[in-house]
Amino acid sequence: EMILRVDQALKQVNMLEFKGKEPARLSGGQKQRVAIAGIIALRPEIIILDEATSMLDPTGRAEIMRVIREIKAEYNLTVLSITHDLDEATLSDRVLVMRAGKIIKSAKPEELFASGEDMINIGLDMPFTSNLAEDLRADFNLPEKYLNEEELAELLAERLRK
Repeated sequence: EMILRVDQALKQVNMLEFKGKEPARLSGGQKQRVAIAGIIALRPEIIILDEATSMLDPTGRAEIMRVIREIKAEYNLTVLSITHDLDEATLSDRVLVMRAGKIIKSAKPEELFASGEDMINIGLDMPFTSNLAEDLRADFNLPEKYLNEEELAELLAERLRK
């Protein structure tokens, strides 16, 4: 049964064609996907990722995040992602901000990133989409709230069609 699970997991992360290849010949993103496939094959209830995309290029980062979202939904997993990437954090259901090993803030991304001033006060930058929305807010009549990447793209496309 485990062999079947491994094949299914490799297929889910688009790595089945690399089965049997030497890991040293894989790219960073491919190695990450193989590692995630190994986790999927074990069928855990929770996955803990520590800077899972930190060494990847933007394309590899987006691919890994897509795979994680898909397996989270398909297997109803809890995913705990430890990251310094605020754009990655915006994809979370909930964000915990820590300083010196203590939780200093816990909120949904839309609540946490709604106030740039609060973010700066706790020592964080704003996600790229927040900064972009702030720069474009007046010219495109954008709402005074946090917009994730999809929401911002949709609103900008709508405004540009007018």
